[in-house]
Amino acid sequence: MVTRARWVISERGLQSLSCAGVTTGWLRAWLHAAGADETDVSLLESANWQDEADDWQLFFATESELKTVHAAVSDAADITVFELDDPVRRGTCYRRERGISILIPLGDIVFQRLLYLRLLTTGQSLRPLYICADEMQPLQLESGISGSLKLPATTALLNNSGLMLEEQVIAVLRRHALLLRTVESCTAGMIAARICRVPGASSVADRGWVTYSNTAKHEQVGVPEQLIQQYGAVSEPVVRAMAAGGAAAGCVSVAVSGIAGPGGGTADKPVGTVWIAVGSAGADINSRCLHLAGARHEIQAKTVVAALQLLISDVTDKEMR
Repeated sequence: MVTRARWVISERGLQSLSCAGVTTGWLRAWLHAAGADETDVSLLESANWQDEADDWQLFFATESELKTVHAAVSDAADITVFELDDPVRRGTCYRRERGISILIPLGDIVFQRLLYLRLLTTGQSLRPLYICADEMQPLQLESGISGSLKLPATTALLNNSGLMLEEQVIAVLRRHALLLRTVESCTAGMIAARICRVPGASSVADRGWVTYSNTAKHEQVGVPEQLIQQYGAVSEPVVRAMAAGGAAAGCVSVAVSGIAGPGGGTADKPVGTVWIAVGSAGADINSRCLHLAGARHEIQAKTVVAALQLLISDVTDKEMR
């Protein structure tokens, strides 16, 4: 039997997701992990969800917008109320004859997702959800990341627990009792911002620098001026110096410098050329060059993914040595 699931999200709900930096692709993937075979997303305002024979429907909207939905499913035989934080609010689960409807008021639906997913699985464990640092798997999550319910034959596997990248980074850093420092040029603070989406990020987030100008690279993290003059800001020597300048005892430093476009590229360094590096005090610097495609915001987003992926592999590899 095929299980059909649908997210029904209002315009205000989509705005909330956008502010949180979360795509509907992630929401759909978590439903697949809970056991859905088919997933879709509809606008609450379209009202077409009332005509769909879905097994699961999850609504994300304001309290006032959900009043209409409450009235439409109020004949359910079993009703469960559950509490969510950030902000404190109540969700409702209606078990109907033909399926389940879960109503969630606006707020965090990402980091407390197990609370409502367990209502769909009736206590069963979620299926493994393989998260990969590429866009080749069937579940499209965001720029640079995709997912699959089957173990993919790829070296870009990040985790098999459906964790968002920032959740995995925090878990890895906590396990190794490390703090994180960021030195960002082309991403302008996006790495630090992504980590700090997660509740409790203060346990690993130490500090960060947005060293967009060459002067900032020199003054803030000690990149030698002659290094920039000789190799250019977007180069391996400079990004390695940025990572080294941010490193300290008990801290791991991640640095990025690149050309996000749409202008600024050259024949030697076209738009999409990005250098990333990870380092810690007393250890070798791990660096990599990326050649990315897409619009400016896509290059920036893919750079964040690649930098955090390098961070995870660097810390994990050092553990295994």
